[in-house]
Amino acid sequence: MKSLTERQVGTRIAKMLQDSQHEHGFIQASEIQRISDQVGEPVRVIQDVISFFPHFRKDPPPKCHAYVCRDMSCRLRGSVAMSEQLRSLQTEIGKAALEITEASCLGRCDRAPAVLVNEDLYVNRTAGEMVEIVQATLQGRSPEPDRDVDTATIALANAEIDYYKKRGTPLYSAVREYLLDPDPARVVKALETAGLQGMGGAGAPASKKWDETKNAPGEVKYVVCNADESEPGTFKDRDILLAAPHLVIEGMIVAGLVTGAKRGFIYIRHEYFEQIARLEEAIEEAIQLKACGANIFGSNREFRLEVFVSPGGYVCGEQTALIEALEGKRSEPRNRPPELQTNGLYNQPTVLNNVETFAWVPAILLYEPLEKTTLVATPKPEDRPVGKPATQGVWYKGAGRNGMKGKRFFSISGDLNQPGAYEVPCGITLGELIDDYAGGMKDGCALQAVALSGPSGGFLPAWLPKGAMKSPKKTGRDGKELDELKHPNLSVVPFDVRQLPLDLNTLRDVDLMLGGGLVVYGEHADILDQAIACSRFYQRESCGKCVPCRLGSRKMVDIAEKFLQARSAGDSAEWTNMVNTLSGIMFTTSICGLGQVASNPLKSYLKYFYNPSVARLSKP
Repeated sequence: MKSLTERQVGTRIAKMLQDSQHEHGFIQASEIQRISDQVGEPVRVIQDVISFFPHFRKDPPPKCHAYVCRDMSCRLRGSVAMSEQLRSLQTEIGKAALEITEASCLGRCDRAPAVLVNEDLYVNRTAGEMVEIVQATLQGRSPEPDRDVDTATIALANAEIDYYKKRGTPLYSAVREYLLDPDPARVVKALETAGLQGMGGAGAPASKKWDETKNAPGEVKYVVCNADESEPGTFKDRDILLAAPHLVIEGMIVAGLVTGAKRGFIYIRHEYFEQIARLEEAIEEAIQLKACGANIFGSNREFRLEVFVSPGGYVCGEQTALIEALEGKRSEPRNRPPELQTNGLYNQPTVLNNVETFAWVPAILLYEPLEKTTLVATPKPEDRPVGKPATQGVWYKGAGRNGMKGKRFFSISGDLNQPGAYEVPCGITLGELIDDYAGGMKDGCALQAVALSGPSGGFLPAWLPKGAMKSPKKTGRDGKELDELKHPNLSVVPFDVRQLPLDLNTLRDVDLMLGGGLVVYGEHADILDQAIACSRFYQRESCGKCVPCRLGSRKMVDIAEKFLQARSAGDSAEWTNMVNTLSGIMFTTSICGLGQVASNPLKSYLKYFYNPSVARLSKP
């Protein structure tokens, strides 16, 4: 039985493989043997990891490799036609020189279509422009790539989350404050008062995760940040990481101090090149400021932090699959329980939160409410009396609208004039987000559909018919009868989807999903094409561990393609029953969320957009 330390060294396989591929362009057989010898694992274990992750390759790369995003917003903006033109070029010059890959979401939905040429990013280009870029790359004169830093600066320009920019106080004041009054219960209570939830989609209370990890037995604990952000339509964390990395780092340090963890990892997708570099730079800055590493601010407390680059794969966004990848294994979700708070990384208690969740922690702990609409900074840490009555988190709790708690970021893209990442009060309506933040519908087109949670929640029409929103309970989460919720009256039929309040708990009460990424479709969008593409996305991204997801996602695509090929009106009940039956099986038997939501795109199309009264399958 290996000791914990030996196991940690022996399971950094993924990082060693990435270093090798970065150096050689692919993973050579001699490198596999070298890594095997170094970590003390059989060659077959190393090969097993390589075969799982799409980022690893065992053959030399071509001179030019173009990854074209094929999902949601990029598909809406013509990435399919772009891929076809690039493949025509590939036919002319040969696959040895040019390789074209249709990639899953690259996280640049606001500037679609997005393409990676080798490791250079190009966004919002026409198909003709991309052909020219690829040709130039083949000739050894790669054009200047596009950057994320500009959009990130805009996204956080006036954001309340960026406490230090708004208030001009020294970085890591929340860490200093905690060390003046090192009471873990106070911080947990502040997060509970604020109502801070997981911002990655699951929405679990941050206070509960931190408290459970704090109270879990064990001398070794960890803090992990999920910066994988691979859900199509989602890119808010991309901007936070680039414009305000110290907020994320500080939130993780505070989590470490509260729970007793001495080590943390930021797990980030490999396509976020600028963000990786900025995080590594910011961690070094934090170490120089004595806010991170050994002996934090002279307190004899320790917290060491490092960036871990994901080898790729949508399933890595699932928290237990992410932990498996961190341990150098295939990224296959674990059966739960036990939960990560007791049995996480290396089977030790682990706090795992999303980028935005950690980033809100400094502002929640440092803002003090004096008036209902006025937010001011706390006194400097050295002037703050230890044991001050806890008002922390009150301002954040009251920052929502219509009785809903807090603020958050949404990524919104699609048929909009100003797609982007926006910080908004929880409880604003979808229509407000579209009109007041995203500049309204592109070219004044009518709203046809919206995906509130990337592909995971499926598609909702502009008007929701009777029975579309059903509460599994008679009352909402605030204890009131469902038809008495303040804003809006969700029992109105038909319901204007623009009036939906963007609040996770409220929408859960009517059995709707709300994630961090929303995609908006105008009247000319082909929702059936989008639904089929999303079904294929889930088939490709299934890790294959559990049979219901592995086979069910494939069967869902088969049904979708047969539906497309029918080309004539059919019995909608037959198609709906077929999809609903498979959906029910997958939902109840799949290990993780991927299998549970894989049917939602096609199921929602059949529910809201398929009109069997016409003689063809088309947009409603």
